[in-house]
Amino acid sequence: MHIDWFEDFLCLVGTHGFSQAAQQRRISQSALSRRIQALEAWVGVELVDRSAQGVRLTPAGRTFHAMAVDLVGRTQEMRTILKGHAPLALDSVRFAVAHTLSLTYFPGWLKQLKLSFPAILARVLAVNVQDGVAALTSGETDFLITYHHPQLPIIKESRGHPFLELGGDRVLPYSGIGSDGRALFELPGDSRQPFPFLAYESGAYLAYIVELILLSAGRPSFLQRSFETHMAEALKAMIVAGHGIGWLPESCAARELHDGLLLQAGDEHWCAAIDVRIYRSLDNTKPVVERIWQHLSASGSR
Repeated sequence: MHIDWFEDFLCLVGTHGFSQAAQQRRISQSALSRRIQALEAWVGVELVDRSAQGVRLTPAGRTFHAMAVDLVGRTQEMRTILKGHAPLALDSVRFAVAHTLSLTYFPGWLKQLKLSFPAILARVLAVNVQDGVAALTSGETDFLITYHHPQLPIIKESRGHPFLELGGDRVLPYSGIGSDGRALFELPGDSRQPFPFLAYESGAYLAYIVELILLSAGRPSFLQRSFETHMAEALKAMIVAGHGIGWLPESCAARELHDGLLLQAGDEHWCAAIDVRIYRSLDNTKPVVERIWQHLSASGSR
């Protein structure tokens, strides 16, 4: 067995094709194929489903992928340590975190986690929800931290992808503040002059939340879409600048509310409660993942 085989395998998964992977590894496609076959012979199972179009991992391949990431990461860290360039990082853990949560909730949550796991090396990827789910199901991340609403499930909840609830938040409408200290816009608005609506791009998870709020409000709103983005932070900046009305997670708006830059622009009819969840895959057998999961389960995560 050669560590190069593991690196070949990870490159193949990352590029989704033998030709692309062979180019990156600077070997012929046939040589790469032989090395993957040699790795499968050493492991004793097929890792790649060759009957599928493109590169698709077998169930064993998905499990092996997580272990290979860990092994290659540890090997690279050990090389660095032996050269005297860096301290030992004992456990590398990959987190895919919804964009907004990566800026608001996650830093404090990770700080608390590190009180119990000081040796972990956290590798964090800020993602949209769909990409986070794909990363989790393909084995490209160890944990997914994201929002959840019971009417808008993001992943098929099964024994294969358990979750824990870490906390809660609310999605609320906000407005900038006028010179009189009052909100520039307040729902439901005026049919004769609809408010400019600062919206999330179609496909963003918060876009579905806002759509659900508007449908469930029980009264009409008078809004005209004037801006779109997939980032809550970008939307917040536009609201603060007075460009219109928009919805934000309450945690995202907390500092601006405290500083007097935002006001809530509607009552409870225009709000929705959401959960913050962490997901894992049971195909992931990394010991540190199991230790963290057991710790979170025992520490009272809802």
